[in-house]
Amino acid sequence: MFFISIGVYDLHCRHATGRKTVQAMTGIVSANMPDKDAGSGELHEATRGGEQIVIRRAKPKDKELYLDFLREVSAEDLRLRFFAHIRELSAAEADKLGHLDYSHDMVFVALDESTGQMLGLVRLKDELDEQTAEFAILVRSRLKGHGVGWLLMQRVIDYAKEKGLRRVYGDVLAENASMLQMTTELGFHAEVIGSGLKRVVLNIKKQ
Repeated sequence: MFFISIGVYDLHCRHATGRKTVQAMTGIVSANMPDKDAGSGELHEATRGGEQIVIRRAKPKDKELYLDFLREVSAEDLRLRFFAHIRELSAAEADKLGHLDYSHDMVFVALDESTGQMLGLVRLKDELDEQTAEFAILVRSRLKGHGVGWLLMQRVIDYAKEKGLRRVYGDVLAENASMLQMTTELGFHAEVIGSGLKRVVLNIKKQ
């Protein structure tokens, strides 16, 4: 399991409004022929909670933003994310943001347009078959219910379609009812995989 494991999301994210601009993509990208510019556009949104945010591909300079972000994530949210109680995360986890292979690994971050703070992030990591990818998401605890998580999930699903992936999945604690509800609303179906976990899977139709 990669470093950003599935945690919590915003149950009311579907109510986020105020889309402004989307930088044009180059078109559908085959999973076997990744485009280095895929996912490079910026999406500007107004959340349900009133925050003006920008969603963009993660950059190496986001390391410090990530460390600040984690300080605002509660112990319970970290437990839901890592499936265990975590006291602190090493700097090595943040360093991974600066060493992403965009052909197989993508991270989108949501930033506050006025302060530049990281409000959430979602990661998509390809499997070896280059047709399937695992996702994970985490949002700043105080913003649960504001719409940040829903917008990030929409962005990563759109990216998966642009890339030509066939399915996206993630493992979720069975007790994490809000996460399971969100993924159901996004079109995922859940499978019991044991040890108190469920796997949520989204099959992507060919365009």
